[in-house]
Amino acid sequence: MNFGSCPPCPDFEATVPHCMGLLIGDFGSDKKSFFRGPDAESRSISFQYFRARDLSTGSGGVMAGRIALFDVHCHLQDSRILHKVPELIRAAREKGVQWMAVNGTSEEDWHVVKKMGEEHASVIPCYGLHPWYVNERSKDWLSKLKSMLESEPAAAVGEVGLCQSKKGREVEVDVQVEVLRQQLHLARELHRPVAVHCVRAFGPLLQLLEEMGHFPEGLILHSFMGNQEQVKQLAKYNAYFSFSGFATSLKRQKAKGVWRAVPLDRLLLETDCPDALPSLELSSLAWVSGDPDAPSQSKCCEDEDAKPSSEPGAGALNQPANVRALLTYVASLLELSEEDLAEKTFRNSESLFSYPGTKLKL
Repeated sequence: MNFGSCPPCPDFEATVPHCMGLLIGDFGSDKKSFFRGPDAESRSISFQYFRARDLSTGSGGVMAGRIALFDVHCHLQDSRILHKVPELIRAAREKGVQWMAVNGTSEEDWHVVKKMGEEHASVIPCYGLHPWYVNERSKDWLSKLKSMLESEPAAAVGEVGLCQSKKGREVEVDVQVEVLRQQLHLARELHRPVAVHCVRAFGPLLQLLEEMGHFPEGLILHSFMGNQEQVKQLAKYNAYFSFSGFATSLKRQKAKGVWRAVPLDRLLLETDCPDALPSLELSSLAWVSGDPDAPSQSKCCEDEDAKPSSEPGAGALNQPANVRALLTYVASLLELSEEDLAEKTFRNSESLFSYPGTKLKL
């Protein structure tokens, strides 16, 4: 049988399960309709859970026999897990995680994120100045950031934002706002989406967005822990809302209220690893022991409502593979099938990361 041409998979480790999926899927009764032409749109394949649009990435959120996922925010460059990155990416791919947006936080780690993006096809690099590190910025930090982004067309902007946690209050809020304003202007100039950290600072953030107006490139409210009214206000500026393991520590009814307030075309999933290990059944989670000699680079929100209530043990850290467990939990709250939610969140993520220069082959 001539199977036509199969586009290259994003990573080598995905090639075998991806191509085997073409062979072992449930073809249904119409086996003759397996292929009608070499292009993806003309192939009629009745795999369970499979809707073909791009065989190389599983576009649309469902791949042959498995769900395709997108971790829109993580920190694989964190020194606690940096030594295990290849292993963690393989584990994520085995769970169906096709793409991981790795967010830099300061001038010190941008080069690490850049190298990771070059070495791993499924890593989308993101560069930004996190509010915790604003006081450590160099005089030419903004020109460095612009240079990084211009030299890396596939990169997005992040992690940036405003923070009024105990750690965040070490930096004056007015200074944080000005640094965020500069980064938002840069993202708009270069047509890149932005991952925004906002803890106890929704008032200043909304004031800034009102000043700047609608953000066509898209704003990712990462690890969102706000309320229904904030969802309504932020959505006016083209915000997307990304949920991490922190949200699993909320009371179920409160979480359901917030998540149901988010339009389905604005919903995203993330791990924020190595932090934010979900408060779910341990049997559904994957965790990793960090490097005991590495200094903590935790970007935790330090918000009482944002801390997972349980962990499998001291030093246990989160990883991108746990997007799968988070999907299961959110789907149950929204009363959607996992397949439907995967498709919606994957398409939303594709929409955000489909700027010129993207790694995604749409």
